[in-house]
Amino acid sequence: MIQSNYFQTNEDLREHFEDLIDWNEIVPIYENQFSDSKLYLENNNPKLEYAPSNVSEAKSFYEEILKSCGEISGMYVSQVASIVDSKGLKFENGNVIHPQEMVDVVQMYHDAGLGPAAFKRKYGGLGTPSIIKAMIAELMYRSDSSITIAVGSMGLAAILEVCATEEMKNEWIPKLISGNYTVTMGLSEPDFGSDLPNITTKAIKKDDKWFLNGTKRFQTVACGINGSPGITLTLARTGTQESGARGLSFFIVENKNYAVQGIEKKLGIKASATCETVFENSEGHLVGKEGFGLVKYVMGMLNGARLSVSSQGTGIVTAAYEEALKYAKERVQFGKPIYEIPAVRRMLDRMERELAGMRCLMVEAAYSVDKYYWYEDGRTPTPEETKTGKFWEKVANTLTPISKYYNSEMCNDLVYDGLQVLGGAGYTEDYDLSRLYRDARITNIYDGTTQIQVNAAIGGITSGMSPTGTFRAYLDHLAKGSESNPKLLEVRNLFESIVETYKSIENQETKETFSFEVVESAARVVVGYLMERAKNKSSKRKDLRTTWCKAFHADSLAILSANKIRLTER
Repeated sequence: MIQSNYFQTNEDLREHFEDLIDWNEIVPIYENQFSDSKLYLENNNPKLEYAPSNVSEAKSFYEEILKSCGEISGMYVSQVASIVDSKGLKFENGNVIHPQEMVDVVQMYHDAGLGPAAFKRKYGGLGTPSIIKAMIAELMYRSDSSITIAVGSMGLAAILEVCATEEMKNEWIPKLISGNYTVTMGLSEPDFGSDLPNITTKAIKKDDKWFLNGTKRFQTVACGINGSPGITLTLARTGTQESGARGLSFFIVENKNYAVQGIEKKLGIKASATCETVFENSEGHLVGKEGFGLVKYVMGMLNGARLSVSSQGTGIVTAAYEEALKYAKERVQFGKPIYEIPAVRRMLDRMERELAGMRCLMVEAAYSVDKYYWYEDGRTPTPEETKTGKFWEKVANTLTPISKYYNSEMCNDLVYDGLQVLGGAGYTEDYDLSRLYRDARITNIYDGTTQIQVNAAIGGITSGMSPTGTFRAYLDHLAKGSESNPKLLEVRNLFESIVETYKSIENQETKETFSFEVVESAARVVVGYLMERAKNKSSKRKDLRTTWCKAFHADSLAILSANKIRLTER
């Protein structure tokens, strides 16, 4: 793979960081008016030493993190990715063995302090907002998915900051960070994947301790990394089987207390251990309150997972585009580089502009979480802050599944084109496109398939497009500065017509059949607005962004017109 600092050489990502994101809006909210810095002046807590005291300091701190991440990802991980993929995993006597090259670069990330990016400083984390977490994930996923999954898994435990008791937070989060734990979502079972309300793993309380029995499937890095510690954030039944979602609770279970029965042999992400785990009177630690496991805690954890996959799609496509572009400029056929062949150039141009749209959506979805997440931080908000927080929470609950669906589907689409640019060479293992192509396929499957994401988003879109709906208000917010763009206005009007046509369908089964067309149309509208906003703010690349927007809106008109026909002619 291309070897470079993946942050410093990515012009589009850097422009987002340097010019397009309004840090004056995000940082004071996230930093709670720089409370960590003020607290450090009072108590000299070393965990708060690097807490910023103003927006400029925060931005500089974030930039150093991204540079460090870009260096490790682009200079080191990228160079062992194909080796790690080729070696894969071994399973011997109940133990999963990872390639040493993987172990070494995972340790590099931890030594740089990048593992706990998701946690607050008071627990030993980096204390970065969701936008920075999204960028970190993109940089890491560009180099390799298996390695990134192992390191980034720790971020799943950030849900503990929201739902655990203060005692549990202070006990577990510093331990996860100092011990370089892996973290797994213990949700799916052999007979229940997305049908979580019916899972059968049982938790029983004996003498003030909880013990779990059952089997979980598709448990990513539940084994740890070559003997390293890990936990599974496990969904288990504390009520009766008939109690459904309300009978499910959330537990921490350490990997020393359960057995790995086997690992899956997969199409891609071959060095990411996908385990089947067995709980036999395995001690668990209850998180939060009984009965809130699925209805509150797991749903909060899934939002973070959706953002991560959105970044993964963006990172993989970045790698595929850069590798395909390099090949096209070097490969000579018919007396000229194939980059100069119109059909090839067209594929690369589309990859570039769609990637730009994916990055806009990735950043915006993370931004929507940053705009409300502080509301769950135990602060006492003003009435106006409460109103704003609730608005952005509703937006995030619709935008995060949209970003997961859209960026994962576009990832598959664009990596396909990237491989096509290389032709027969791309189909061989001599080039990284074949690995990227295999790894891309998981993105629209795990952490909720595209169909699950569409189901999660459709209600927020259709009800939100009422005259006083949240999604309509959000689109109007995005439209500021682009109201006069005729193509974008045409796309918006077509989308509204699609929503009205969808709402007029009386048969519920028919509605479910065509919900994808509505969500896809909504995604194109949102991304179109975001690309226009980026163009309007840009000073360095305005001409390029103008070109991207023109072609993107034309494609959107074609896509939405087809969706309208499907709904009308159903």
